[in-house]
Amino acid sequence: MQEFLELLELVAVGRVGGGLSEETIMRHLKIRSHDVTSKKMDEEPDICVICQDEYEKDELIGGLQCRHEYHVECVKKWLKQRNSCPLCKADAVPLST
Repeated sequence: MQEFLELLELVAVGRVGGGLSEETIMRHLKIRSHDVTSKKMDEEPDICVICQDEYEKDELIGGLQCRHEYHVECVKKWLKQRNSCPLCKADAVPLST
């Protein structure tokens, strides 16, 4: 929750970079289908930190180069607003691309 509040503050003061086009997002997003069978019973649920929902079986998950993952639709919407990872703030797409 603290990271989310910090991110809102960064957005409010305009320190988060501009968004990306759909074409750029899709070219760089690493998409996979969520596999719930590999999860151990004692592990916490995998959630998308953007929408806070658990990943369901066979949902499409989009990974950034920093290796953080989100629902494809959530991360696409996010990246259209800013070129950064919601968790670690790393550039989602290198600025030289």
